[in-house]
Amino acid sequence: MTGRKTEAAKSEDLAQLNTRDRILAVARSIVDEKGEAAATMKAVAKGAGVSRQAVYLHFSDRSQLLSALSDYIDEKLGIGDWMEQIEALDSGIAMLRMLAVTRCQRSVGLVTLVRSVESGRFRNQAASSAWFRRHWWNIAWVERVIVRQLHTEGLLHPSWIMRDAATFLVTLFALRNWDDLTQVGGWSTDHYIETLSAVAVAALTSPNTLPKDDAAGSDKTGR
Repeated sequence: MTGRKTEAAKSEDLAQLNTRDRILAVARSIVDEKGEAAATMKAVAKGAGVSRQAVYLHFSDRSQLLSALSDYIDEKLGIGDWMEQIEALDSGIAMLRMLAVTRCQRSVGLVTLVRSVESGRFRNQAASSAWFRRHWWNIAWVERVIVRQLHTEGLLHPSWIMRDAATFLVTLFALRNWDDLTQVGGWSTDHYIETLSAVAVAALTSPNTLPKDDAAGSDKTGR
């Protein structure tokens, strides 16, 4: 009886949403319960009580649906404006720290989706398209906002190419690193934020290659 009431309550909640949000809410539920591969257009349409044509009206393909789902979850976590908050800062160092803070906040809500998409991105076309679209969009944004601010302040070491610096930051703050460090390694949120912020600053304000003597020494040690 309780289960029936719960399902009825869920249906009633969904009915209050517009079609697009209803589709995204159902997609999120499916991903959380069964993984990204189960969130087919057919399954999402059925769960949302709409036709597949209605789903395609809002999302041209499944990769676009998965990409939109990330933004939807941000909104539900109450951090949908995290990019605007970072852009409003006038310090590159502050931007890097805020990036670490929001990475933690977003990872909590996005962990199931990102784990699923990343595990399937080399064997699933929709997951692959969603991952690459998001990945390169993030790199372009980080370059335009954070790296450019560091460059403007004279903090970015001249040996860094701006696109390389942005790619480094996106990779450093990727959810898989947060996952390994906090969920597996046991790092606290504060330790993650302070350590990765410091790593980012140290890396980008220093040469992006080892001095030749150090590189040679490292090679000899490896042998």
